[in-house]
This record gives sequence, structure tokens and C-alpha cells, in this order.
Amino acid sequence: MDIKPRRMSFPFNEVKNRFFYKDNAVISAFGAALSSTFPPGEAEFIASVRLYRDKISDQQLLQQIRGFIGQEGHHSHQHKRANEALRELGLDAVRLEKHLEKDIKKYTARKHVTPKFRLAMTVGMEHITAIMAEFVLNNPEVLEPMEDSVKELLYWHAVEEIEHKAVAFDVFMSSENDQKYLRRVLRLVTVLFSARIFFYMVALLWWARKWPSWGEIKGFYRFLWGKKGVISNIRQPYRDYFKDGFHPWDHDNQALVEKWKQQMYRPEHDLGAVTNEPQAQPA
Repeated sequence: MDIKPRRMSFPFNEVKNRFFYKDNAVISAFGAALSSTFPPGEAEFIASVRLYRDKISDQQLLQQIRGFIGQEGHHSHQHKRANEALRELGLDAVRLEKHLEKDIKKYTARKHVTPKFRLAMTVGMEHITAIMAEFVLNNPEVLEPMEDSVKELLYWHAVEEIEHKAVAFDVFMSSENDQKYLRRVLRLVTVLFSARIFFYMVALLWWARKWPSWGEIKGFYRFLWGKKGVISNIRQPYRDYFKDGFHPWDHDNQALVEKWKQQMYRPEHDLGAVTNEPQAQPA
């Protein structure tokens, strides 16, 4: 897979409804909570891969690392813009973004948090984002209720997550070659990430002074566990990670990238190729 960053920009000012997903406060808070984690989370992904870059001699993988850093750096930038737009609407994703940034900085400064653990966490999160990306691109109707600028952000982000989904994994395996360790860390990552998203959703709704209705809660349940639900559809791809010899490209979904280019790509939002490697936030 050729990994080339795209420098995109989206008109988030077009979004006027605070609860932008079918006027459902719970699903909208879920989306805002996820967005709040992307800028500091992706900065940490970049930092964890950089810790190993000097150990890599394979030129193709080094080139993919550069592409990975470029893509993740621009994802961080665009989600910062999205988080600012969400704050203007009354969902303070920026406050949560800053909270996670401080948490990561404190956590990674601890002596027992090794480069191996940091990279393994990145590999686990890259698996989760890649299978969610596959779900979104296979089921574009799930995002249909959103404004175009939000849909296009998520489609673009999903495509690039698929393109670089194996980079952190390949860096880890070429340097550490410990797949059992990756499986253990993914279990931990899943619990920690799920808990953080839950508490961030609660915080967003509390700050917005919004008590969800029973109908909104049921709608959120269907969004996650219904027939077309996110968790219902990523459960099996998630489990594949625990198979012996698993590799991210065992899920051969490169065709989804071509589908996006042909059906969803909006060139007016592409500012041109990123020529310089973006700087990661402190992690």
C-alpha cells in the first residue's frame, strides 16, 4: 500500500445543530468524545513509532513510516478544527482533548512505561481504528444523517487509517517480534479506551446540561449493537487480532480506498500533498 498524506480541509462551520446525528444527544456525544481523543492520541502514535525508527533498516518500511507520520499529523490537525467547531456548538471536545493530552504526557513520563508498551498500545489502537474505518466505508449509510463536512472528514480519515493500518504493527514485529504481548496489551487498551469514551460522553452531556431521553438511549444502543451497529459489525475483525500469525492485511480491504476515490472523494477539499513531515504534539 502506497501511503501518501492528503492535505484536506473541511467547512465545519456548516454544522449548525449541536446534536448533529439525528438530533440524538447520546450518539452526538459519542462522536464528539471520539473526536476529542484523536489529536493527542495520534500525536502519541507518532511519538511511539518515532522511538523505533532508528532501529528500522528496511527502506520500504521507513518510507511507510514517513507516510504514517504525515497522515496521522494531518488527522490531528483536522480533528482539532472539528473539536473547536464542536465547542462552538456546545459540546466542549477541546476541554477533553486537553485533558487527554495532559494524561498522556504524565503517563508516558513514568519510568515503567517502556517504548515497547507505548508502541504495543499504538498497534492495538491502530487495529481498532482500522476495523472501525472498514465498517464506515462498507456502510456509508450509517453516516448519512450527518452534515457533508463531517461525513467527508470521517471518510477521509477512515481511508488513511486503512492505508497505514499495518505500519505500527510491522515496526513492532520487526523490532520486538512478540505477538503474545500485542494481544495482552490490546485487551488492556480496549478496556481503558472504552471507559474513557464513556466518561467523556457523560462529561459532554453534563456540561451541555442535557439529560438524554429514553428514545435517544435506545437509538444509541441500536447504533452500537443493532444489525448495522458498530460493535456488532467489528466484533469478528476485532477477534482476528488474537489469531496466531495475524497481520492487519489479512483483512484485504484495499478496494475500499479505491471506492472512496471514485465515489466519495471531494477534490475541492484537498489542499494538495503534504510536503513536510508534520510535527507531533508533545507526548
